[in-house]
Amino acid sequence: MMQHLSNGIALAFQFFSVVPVRKELPLEKKDVTAMYASLPLLGALLGCTSMIIASVLRDYTEVSPLLAAFLVVFFLAAATGGLHLDGLADVGDAYFSYQDRERRLEIMGDPRIGAFGTMVLLFAVLGKIIVATELIYELPLVVLILIPVLSRTGLLLLFSTTQSAKNNGLASFFRQRAAVKWLLFASCLYLLISTCLLIYWIGLVPAAGILFSFLLMFWLYRKWCLHQFGGVTGDLFGAYIEGAELLLWTVLLFFI
Repeated sequence: MMQHLSNGIALAFQFFSVVPVRKELPLEKKDVTAMYASLPLLGALLGCTSMIIASVLRDYTEVSPLLAAFLVVFFLAAATGGLHLDGLADVGDAYFSYQDRERRLEIMGDPRIGAFGTMVLLFAVLGKIIVATELIYELPLVVLILIPVLSRTGLLLLFSTTQSAKNNGLASFFRQRAAVKWLLFASCLYLLISTCLLIYWIGLVPAAGILFSFLLMFWLYRKWCLHQFGGVTGDLFGAYIEGAELLLWTVLLFFI
């Protein structure tokens, strides 16, 4: 069991971060399940590092909130190799092409970025920087830990409850090899722990607002994916993470 868990953690770093894991790892069902179950833990590590960066900049330097926010957003993008931003851009190109479902899936598979993808990417990055600028010197910085955890917990829920939009691609490959029932259980456990920590750190009302926004976005996004694409893909997962983080940061503006 511990071997599968360690393999899963290593796979999570290998596929979803820039941390070099130069080792050929097995992709058996238990290893893939552990990889996805480890994603919120990877999110916690990203959140902890973001908190440290923000704390050092806020308490030990004279940099402006804008520069501090830019550096935090830049770190989150760089640490994942821009993987989720790339997915967001591809989804933007596909959706705003206004083509049929099959053509949209083809556009998402195109490695080139178009005008619509560029605009979506620009608004998302600028939006995160602007919201982080408002939050970074007012927010209890421990909350920065939980935002990436919640976004990846939502990804687990989406992965566990939604069919793949196509039969090829990494997302479909992994879903065929993952124990989705265990991932659904893990996502519920992460959500429970995150909710308890939010209540402890920022109070019941803000925690309830964040949880409600999280669940509402998950439901709406899942419904949108099924309607527009017939399921989910790796790009749609990446777009979800970026969108969820921006939404949750924005919701916090109402409670600080």
